[in-house]
Amino acid sequence: MKLLIMLLLFVSPVDAQEPAPWKRMLFTGGNHMIMGFAPATLHFSDTLNIFIEGDGKPGIALDLARSTGGNSVYLARPCQYLDGSRFNSCGKAVWTSHRYSQAVIDSMDRAITALKIRYRAKTVRLIGFSGGGAVASIIATKRQDVALLVTVAGNLDHKRWTDYNASQPLAGSLNPIDFSKALEAIPQIHLIGERDDVVPGSVLTSYLSRFEKLDKITSHIIVGANHTCCWSLAVAQVLK
Repeated sequence: MKLLIMLLLFVSPVDAQEPAPWKRMLFTGGNHMIMGFAPATLHFSDTLNIFIEGDGKPGIALDLARSTGGNSVYLARPCQYLDGSRFNSCGKAVWTSHRYSQAVIDSMDRAITALKIRYRAKTVRLIGFSGGGAVASIIATKRQDVALLVTVAGNLDHKRWTDYNASQPLAGSLNPIDFSKALEAIPQIHLIGERDDVVPGSVLTSYLSRFEKLDKITSHIIVGANHTCCWSLAVAQVLK
């Protein structure tokens, strides 16, 4: 396992180009409805970058997907951008104890398959932000088409994370750390923020401690980054 330090060069908003509008897609194959967004100009791609949103208020992973561009698409988590209805359960458990439940994982996995079919992709690269990193990691173990797993401030051991925050355990959630054996075969890049006090580096350290082999895993400490800022350049670099 390589641990590297990446120094970011920040781009002024004046220099940044406004991305073109993205179209919405709604995936309904699982227990939960999932909202997705994709560039209107994207029609097919051999390898698809699929960005998965974090817990709570959405937007950061979508911004990362839009700034990366190219063959990048985005999946929100259950209930994000959607209202609760009899067709779409958005109870409290979805955002507390069951945020990484089997039902959530299965619904997200179905949406990924639908995106792959829609864009005729042969392989996918899963990029998960925060809690989306947990979702992406668990899904990667279910699939045979994941070319790369990338986590950005990923919650890769939610037990260690709840202990750190002195919060209630996520009793109904699967934990990426319990899938270490299957994850050993998947190329992984994990980005952690130097100033992240929401998901600290100790969560990644705990996750890595379960692996017998670390030859497919690289970690980067992003200098100056906190939990919500500033990841776009680092993500673009690792996806080259």
